Amino acid sequence: MKLCLAACAATALLATGASAASAATVAPEPAKKCYRDGEAVNLNGTGFTANNQVSISRDGMVFAQKLTTSPLGEFIGQLTLRQGTGQTKRRYTATDVANPAVSASTPLVVSAIEVKVRPDTGTPGKLLRIGARGFTTGKTLYAHIVRKGKSRNERVGRLRGACSKLVARKRLFSKKTKVGSYRVQFDTHRRYVADTEVRFAFTVEISLQPKASAKASASGWRSNP
Repeated sequence: MKLCLAACAATALLATGASAASAATVAPEPAKKCYRDGEAVNLNGTGFTANNQVSISRDGMVFAQKLTTSPLGEFIGQLTLRQGTGQTKRRYTATDVANPAVSASTPLVVSAIEVKVRPDTGTPGKLLRIGARGFTTGKTLYAHIVRKGKSRNERVGRLRGACSKLVARKRLFSKKTKVGSYRVQFDTHRRYVADTEVRFAFTVEISLQPKASAKASASGWRSNP
């Protein structure tokens, strides 16, 4: 009889642990298919040990201070997502400190805010290949060519997919472009706003070629976000 009771108790304990583990949840707020570099996201957790702590890990590595749970076993943590280039899919996991068997995880896709222009040197008027990603603040990408306080606004193309990607061909400078230093800022605004939050910018130098050539050259697409 004692053996049966011990076995039944062990079975009940395992069932309780499995139930607790399955009851725990963690979810991002706002819920999105893709987040951009620098975006703040809340991680909301439920179903953990009340008045205790949870640890947060990213892809299996603990990276944050332990968060305290409420009397209802809930917590809210905030992440500032960083992605310097490209995009990645990450998994964030919350683990109960009092009972590590209780855990929950959620995947997040994070994209850099970046633009690549090719070729980055050559004669003004050349057709450029523009690749962009991470502009999650709008549906259309614009390029603003700025010099001496004046701006010219060019529509580059429509952004597509969860991470707002684009590949387009566009002429941003004409063959008659004046010599000088230009700021080229990419964002989702129809008009130029210098300090808009989500942007990617280059400094471009237009100069005359050697030996008094009548042709000008564009060089130094130096990244200046």
